[in-house]
Amino acid sequence: MPGSKYSELGVDVDKKGISSIKGVTDDLFPDSFCSVVRDPDDPKSGLILHEDGAGSKPIISYIYSRETGDYSWFSGLAQDVLAMNLDDVVCVGGVPVAFSDYVALNTIRLERESLLSSLASGFSRTFGTLGRLGCRVLFCGGETADLPDIIRTLDVSGTVFGRVELENMITGNDISPGDVIVGIVSGGRCSYEERENSGIMCNGISLARHSLLRSDYFKKYPEIGQEGSRGYYGRYWIDDDLPDLGMTVGEALLSPTRIFLPIVIDMLKRVPVKALVHNTGGGLTKSLRIGKDILYIKDSLPDPDPIFRLIGKESGESPREMCRNYNMGIGMEVVVGKGQEEEVIRSAEKFKVGAHVIGRCERSNGKNAVLIRRGSEEYLFQ
Repeated sequence: MPGSKYSELGVDVDKKGISSIKGVTDDLFPDSFCSVVRDPDDPKSGLILHEDGAGSKPIISYIYSRETGDYSWFSGLAQDVLAMNLDDVVCVGGVPVAFSDYVALNTIRLERESLLSSLASGFSRTFGTLGRLGCRVLFCGGETADLPDIIRTLDVSGTVFGRVELENMITGNDISPGDVIVGIVSGGRCSYEERENSGIMCNGISLARHSLLRSDYFKKYPEIGQEGSRGYYGRYWIDDDLPDLGMTVGEALLSPTRIFLPIVIDMLKRVPVKALVHNTGGGLTKSLRIGKDILYIKDSLPDPDPIFRLIGKESGESPREMCRNYNMGIGMEVVVGKGQEEEVIRSAEKFKVGAHVIGRCERSNGKNAVLIRRGSEEYLFQ
């Protein structure tokens, strides 16, 4: 989008062109949060095969590893990849069954055994946490590809297989005027996390690292950027400790994406949820793809976490575009009928995660829209 600092880096949050792929899939509900196909052996069941990754977050880990020689900075990427996959699947009411990872790396610049050892530690820790919370997902291994001629640093992604009973699937088609939007926060520290979370998740990392980190890193490690681009233009070293963040800049950018799966599983036992929206690519506008002719009015949003205010200030990105690029502190949105919001909040608070009513649904004219109000500012997205 013209004027967006993020798009200048070659990133399109709208992902134009994917409709050509979606048009040839066997997806039963093309407008739902992730693809579901009918089980050929059980027409009442749906199968889910979903893939996502950690985006460009591995580059932050890469910088740390080159600067310190410590490969443990890669371990948190395991939680990122699991969160990005599991929380998409649960948005349609799916039950994640099994997970497979994919790691592509430049073996000239990275030592494979040390990298995989760190990731293995991260996967073991995250699967262990999920198991203790009653969310057992099988880890089926995956693929490691040595691609020094293709990959500059590394890419970490994964695929999750899940199931859903079609009669219980959450499609968003039942959203109606008067429904309430509850936002579950992405920052802070919940009961099953080891440390404070900045809330950034896995989206907008390209803009964040270019605008926050010093050009010295790009000069030293040209593989972390694109030749001919503006490059890195920030003021910070990765280990700069900023009081507002409560952590270093690098730690804030690497905060592992919160996994909302345990909260949602608890919630679905008691609440008739109409829609779940994982605020990844598209940020606070992600709900545009859910429901029919719905105007999502988000006029009670909490203040963004410090990391988002810092990125906005240092990048010069407009407040409007920040809402498209980032979750701005709301990692998951839950749409329920009026009167059910307290049950949603109770499920989140059970795990010491903040949740708030952030808005409501009204009828739109012809297509979905999101209206964001912050003070005297108002942004409409269609």
